[in-house]
Amino acid sequence: MSSTQESALRKGAVASADSGTRLSRGIPVAAGKRGWLAPFFALAVASAVGVLGLWPAQALHDVELSWTKLDPTYNPSLVIHGDRFLSALKRTTFRKTKGKTFWVNHLYMCIGELDDLKRLRCQPYNPWQEPYLECEFDANVRDGKTDTTGLGDVKVWVWPGKGSYAIFGRKPQKVPGAGPYCSSTVVYDQWIAMIRPEATVGEWRLQQPLRLFIESGYSYPKDAKWIMEKNWMPWPYTDPASGREALHVTHMVQPHRVLECAPSGACKVAHETTGAPALFAKFEGHSIHGGPPVIRVDAKLARDGKPYYMGIMHHIELLAPVSRNGKPKKKMKLYRHFAYQFQPEPPFAITAISDELPLTFYRNEHHAAKAHVTYVAGFFMSANGTVYISYGSGDRQARVRVMALGELEATFTGKIAFLP
Repeated sequence: MSSTQESALRKGAVASADSGTRLSRGIPVAAGKRGWLAPFFALAVASAVGVLGLWPAQALHDVELSWTKLDPTYNPSLVIHGDRFLSALKRTTFRKTKGKTFWVNHLYMCIGELDDLKRLRCQPYNPWQEPYLECEFDANVRDGKTDTTGLGDVKVWVWPGKGSYAIFGRKPQKVPGAGPYCSSTVVYDQWIAMIRPEATVGEWRLQQPLRLFIESGYSYPKDAKWIMEKNWMPWPYTDPASGREALHVTHMVQPHRVLECAPSGACKVAHETTGAPALFAKFEGHSIHGGPPVIRVDAKLARDGKPYYMGIMHHIELLAPVSRNGKPKKKMKLYRHFAYQFQPEPPFAITAISDELPLTFYRNEHHAAKAHVTYVAGFFMSANGTVYISYGSGDRQARVRVMALGELEATFTGKIAFLP
């Protein structure tokens, strides 16, 4: 899309927003750490169809993003809320202590005009109003040699009618009197935080981050020394018979385990289906992981006229070892990503898997071990079928792949082809 077209469309979008219902400009924030959100989100939020429906499907392109002066940043999670782009962004530094290396996560929340994807403005993101004292991994977790601190990959998603949210991982807080180490089997939790509410948010108006946990219907393996809950993929589901709307989360891709979560944070296993052996035959021997939030494709946009949900999964392969400057050889990781479709109604079984998505790898001789590392953190579709796949490349670069829904659907060839 040309810049002239984008500018004209943005003006139309803003005009539509101005003529529609303006929602509250406020956001429930505390003074200090979260106060920056209020002016950034002082925007009119019109209905998704009223604003985003003006956007034509854009031609496919894959662009590098650099929204801060603190590069390298990576793993963006881009959505459109109202008439603005909104994305989380991550930067990692390292802190070494005696016998242990900490990955220190620095998170940002970014916002920008729809006519310029490359000019989002970012501020540090910490949704807690009070100090959060994390526990520390002991020797049972990663041999006690590697630890992490701060929020994990923050995935942004939009719940129509309720607002925009972030889902992310974080270690539990220290238990008073129990020492510095994580005391439970689950050493990494999933959380949801509200970024900006809409007028009809109701019981999902979150004043503080909400910890999600599996309450019933699922037991962790008895021989597990520790559990990291990662890559929960949220999506709202409305029951067509009752009209009841609930937050669903894809907890695992294979088997396809779907949780239903209450505003208390308690989640239960609502449905679980095992994918057809022929569909997953090419993934035997690989541990399949989830990724970004799930999108719903309505019948009017789907190529066959039938609605469905779509997510993105990945697995990791180990390649030949590489060495640099005489250092010990280290195996490289290759990340492979695939889109998948699942039923629009219970039990939400997976019905199709795409060919491997052609994401852009990071190439730098000083970071050879990261040459095949990618991670999709964002997945969003506008009301008329423009798809944004936002991802990190090499843990060093932020990128977004923009394509029409039809182009993404065309990757469902039935072959589930892997790229060379």
